[in-house]
Amino acid sequence: MSKKDSVKNNIRLMYTSVSMILAFISADLIWYWNVAPGWSEGFFGYRALTLVGLMFCIVYFFFAKMYNAHKIGLYRLQELAFSQMLSYSIGDFCLFVAAFFWFHNFSRIRLGFFLLGFLLQLTVILGATFICNRIYARYDEPRSIMIVYGSQDYLRLMEKMREKKKRYHVVATYDESTEIAKIIKTLEGCKDIYLCDVSREVRKKILLYCDAHRKDVHISMDMADLLGFNSEVSHTFDTPYLRNKKMPEAWYYSIVKRMADIVISLTAIMLLAPILLVTAILIKLEDGGPVFYTQKRLTRDGRIFDIYKFRSMREDSEKDGVRLSYVNDDRVTPVGKVIRRLRIDELPQLFNVLKNDMSIVGPRPERPEIAAEYEKEIPEFRLRLKVKAGLTGYAQIYGKYNTTPLDKLKLDLIYIAQRSVLFDLRILFYTVKIIFTPESTEGVAEGQKTALENKA
Repeated sequence: MSKKDSVKNNIRLMYTSVSMILAFISADLIWYWNVAPGWSEGFFGYRALTLVGLMFCIVYFFFAKMYNAHKIGLYRLQELAFSQMLSYSIGDFCLFVAAFFWFHNFSRIRLGFFLLGFLLQLTVILGATFICNRIYARYDEPRSIMIVYGSQDYLRLMEKMREKKKRYHVVATYDESTEIAKIIKTLEGCKDIYLCDVSREVRKKILLYCDAHRKDVHISMDMADLLGFNSEVSHTFDTPYLRNKKMPEAWYYSIVKRMADIVISLTAIMLLAPILLVTAILIKLEDGGPVFYTQKRLTRDGRIFDIYKFRSMREDSEKDGVRLSYVNDDRVTPVGKVIRRLRIDELPQLFNVLKNDMSIVGPRPERPEIAAEYEKEIPEFRLRLKVKAGLTGYAQIYGKYNTTPLDKLKLDLIYIAQRSVLFDLRILFYTVKIIFTPESTEGVAEGQKTALENKA
């Protein structure tokens, strides 16, 4: 490890340590101000405060890990700050619930001290994030990357790396037919290598070298990889095999998932009723047109249903045929721009969840016409219909609105292979973060009708 890498690791460790110490101290202060007993209560007070601090740290660290709140150097300053704010907010909410059960009375909880505690957390962590980020930047440099490709799909990867040139420096790109000795010689000066659709033989040679020299390898996934995603090693014989065992989902999963869908959607509708009402009034006042917009969408086993959305475009937006929204789409109304940015246009789909057309978590439902276009190029696209469509999903937290259909399919297949109550819960919590991420709603390029036409 180089001296620079060692310094960067120490900065990350310092940043994480400051975050955890702040979590412990702020939780103890909030509890002491609201509940006590505190330090003046002797051993019992110390024990209570220590337990509160440790429990808060566990909750905080869990969500900080989920939201990548400690990854200095990998994310922008504002992304780190927002992730930290979310993590502390969830911890504070859990502390508030604990205080309620302590008192059994909301009126005895001093909300002002919770707010004061949150402001303390926010002030300290924003300062620490800014300072650590600036120090890290002094030692940071773009990661040296090499790409070996077997198809032209690598050009999309190149385009994404150009957008983040401060993080990635592409040293070389080689076709898989290039002599392996030349590839390895170049790889000596690189941190990572990306293998895009290369043959099994080339992959094997590069993996052997990278394993021996501790190089990070990123390998693109094809349909065979995804369909065997949950494979396990079979030792029936003395030769090991990968067994792709098709295990049925847990017997309780569908029951718990449906109950959660009903409870979450009903609760959300009641809590968000004022926002739903105000949005409906604003849409109606803007142009006098209908408040809601319905579209035909696909859900489990190819069943077609009507999805509900707040209308964010002009009434005649599809007079020239079906097409996705694009960047700077002039069909989007002024009110529509706001509700799209805040994801409010999707809220009526909570009623679809109640009707059992959709679930809270699952692949996003596609329009039949667009799905048919995708299936002409990608026959496997229909594999997404193994499960019920969802309000949010794995492809939504790791993709964008304009992510290509193939990449969306890959993300959805990863979800389908791993779906469980805990995995759904993780996606739900992560959705809270991406709601406020503008890039995830970025439309396709102007002139495109579907994301299939994306080009590098």
